[in-house]
Amino acid sequence: MDGRYKSVEERQATEGEAARRFLEARTLDTRAAWDSAYAWVAEDPAHGVAFAMAEAGWELAERLREVAPAVGPEAIAGPAGRFEAFFNRRITAALLAATLVATTGTIALQKWSAVERYRTIVGEERVLRLSDGSVVHLNTDSAIEVAMRDDQRFIRLLKGEARFDVTHNQQRPFIVQAGDATVRAVGTAFAMRMRNELTELTVIEGRVAVRDRGAAVQTVGAGTAAAIRSGTVAMTALRPSQIAQRTAWQDGVIQFDGETLAQAVEEFNRYRTAPLVIGDPQIASLRIGGTFKAGSSNQFVRALSQSFSIRSVSGKDNSIILLPANNASRDADADGRDR
Repeated sequence: MDGRYKSVEERQATEGEAARRFLEARTLDTRAAWDSAYAWVAEDPAHGVAFAMAEAGWELAERLREVAPAVGPEAIAGPAGRFEAFFNRRITAALLAATLVATTGTIALQKWSAVERYRTIVGEERVLRLSDGSVVHLNTDSAIEVAMRDDQRFIRLLKGEARFDVTHNQQRPFIVQAGDATVRAVGTAFAMRMRNELTELTVIEGRVAVRDRGAAVQTVGAGTAAAIRSGTVAMTALRPSQIAQRTAWQDGVIQFDGETLAQAVEEFNRYRTAPLVIGDPQIASLRIGGTFKAGSSNQFVRALSQSFSIRSVSGKDNSIILLPANNASRDADADGRDR
């Protein structure tokens, strides 16, 4: 694109996308969210114009609620007893101009501001019952947008992980979008997780249709996982125990069955504000098994100490550093919190 629109529909689509990206970045308010929005803006001058309008429209609409003229237009008696209008026309003109900009910028925002947004903080889990009876389970540090429309039920997974137990309705498909991946269901149960490099899908009941970046639609049935990335949907059959492991977080636990210590630490760090840190690469490949409370990494650390002779050192930032016990320093850490 060169910054010019070929049609009214193209302009409206661009303004709608700008509004969505602005509201998404504003809702999450993270550096990654804003970087993603600004990367889209940089793709084309038209994106920049539409994004600026959305941002200006939001801010000006907020300010207009608070702005009032310094002197009202009421009549004031003059020395000769005549009534004269005493109103600052420049203020009026400025407010009218601002209103026009705000109105233009918020046309697209009105569509998206009706969307309901839900999120969880680190360590929090949440269960949502939608108006159609479907249930959404949000895992730690996750966020979604929900738009219940007449012709479809639309969910956008912004980050993290969620499970969807979908009420059957043939006339209103249930659509979940995560990045470039789109999953379409009618009545089923499935989970999606956004990882750094791909989107992970687990179908628990029924079947769903999956498309990524305009590639051909593929059907994923119950008991199947799909790794979705760059137009590719790679499917893997799952045993019942593997499905239970992937969905164990709904019961507040994390299950491991041969994962490496590095993978286990990554999983626990989703529930911690200060991380577990592997302090020696020689222990990163140790294989871990067992069930642990998601919000209690101390239980996990104790198990490592008992099963692998791994010691832990508490950092001043509440992090926990994992080290081989045979490398323990006699003087431990400076504040004596070696355990």
